[in-house]
Amino acid sequence: MKKYVALIICVIMFQGIQAQDPVDVLGYQVYDKTLANGLKVIVCEKPGGSMAEVQLWYRVGSKDEKPGIRGMAHMFEHMMFRGSKKFPGEGDVFIDSIMAMGGEVNAYTSFDCTVYHETVPLNKMKTVFAMEADRMENLILDQRTLDIERQVVGEELRNGNSNWFRKVLGDVYEQLYPDNHPYRVDVIGYLDTILMFTTKQCQDFYDKYYAPNNCVMIIVGDVKHDDLFKTAETYFGGIKKNIQHTRIPPQSISAATIRCEEFSVDFPVQLYGYLIPQPAVGQPDYHSFIMAKDLLFGNPNAILPTMIVDEQRLAYGMMQVSDNRSLFSSYCQIYIPMNAAPGNIKVKKMISGELISVFEEGFDDESIAAYISHLEAQQQLNAYNSKYIADLLGKAELYYPDYRYWNEDINQFKKLDAYSLSKYAKKYFTTDAFRVVNIKPIMN
Repeated sequence: MKKYVALIICVIMFQGIQAQDPVDVLGYQVYDKTLANGLKVIVCEKPGGSMAEVQLWYRVGSKDEKPGIRGMAHMFEHMMFRGSKKFPGEGDVFIDSIMAMGGEVNAYTSFDCTVYHETVPLNKMKTVFAMEADRMENLILDQRTLDIERQVVGEELRNGNSNWFRKVLGDVYEQLYPDNHPYRVDVIGYLDTILMFTTKQCQDFYDKYYAPNNCVMIIVGDVKHDDLFKTAETYFGGIKKNIQHTRIPPQSISAATIRCEEFSVDFPVQLYGYLIPQPAVGQPDYHSFIMAKDLLFGNPNAILPTMIVDEQRLAYGMMQVSDNRSLFSSYCQIYIPMNAAPGNIKVKKMISGELISVFEEGFDDESIAAYISHLEAQQQLNAYNSKYIADLLGKAELYYPDYRYWNEDINQFKKLDAYSLSKYAKKYFTTDAFRVVNIKPIMN
């Protein structure tokens, strides 16, 4: 019996040491603690300055929506800036309060998460903790607030559709994914659905996803982790909300077909859209795909932009509009805008020919080394930036899922060589593997 007790004590002590063992991130010490209600708090002690970066990463995005509430995750991003029980008022109470104390605040919603981030004075940290805890637990969700915010989101959607390129992306987007895929609908949702939201739907969504055990709080600044862990316990520790995590089964898109491969737009530019199935973070080919994609399309010195844009001057540029990271397989979307002309088919032919040439000759180790060096240089240049560090930690916590893997991408890239990269590139970047949509001006 004594042996079992001793073993349990050792395990507890080991876990405690692990939880408090700091991780070096770009020269700063990072600590974490998970409260009893599931809220994980990550603190990066970054000396200097009078401001701190505070971010709350909620593991809810448009992937969690069902028919009837499409657009709810994004609208909630807006709703969360309204008043709460202890901090009531008119308008965007949270924004006004943060700005009044000399800070900055914003948020964004993606398929996979919703992130609230603010830069605030160090001497206002307790107030910020109190506000964040109250809107997690006691957000005011009445009809008046709903009416105002869904009109705001509706106007945002209308303005987006008035931009020809944004509308093109929306039109293409609906043709991409099979019906049961988590990314089936664009993050902003549908206007007619948004205007029909009810307060009950909002309350149900809030109760289901806005809970401590579905959130990670990150603080970067001239702070002490022990102090902030106590502050977090004071303000968040009493929140009893708890959600049941349900796993969305992965959906393959490798065999999916694009519903429509030709579009017309009311704008005098032609685009080719390259739609390439992309592995999710954690899948075996993920890092090979990202590096090959960047070396071919997305790097400042990438092979195809250099040839098509810089040397041949056949296109205005190459634009990637999709995220590198995703929890599920997705489409990498790369668009090539060109002057509308009958001979543009040669651009596709040149790209296909160049891809074949790359696969025959292979990538070279010098390009891979330069790619990694560029990423490492970007990290060092941003080491002073608290927002950058918080974002680095948040993405690692969401996608790996552990902030201790903050440098996992570069570590995995370093394991690739020219031979293995060329082998994986053939799997994803041959003409049989991706689709090209042709977006042409409306002909009068």
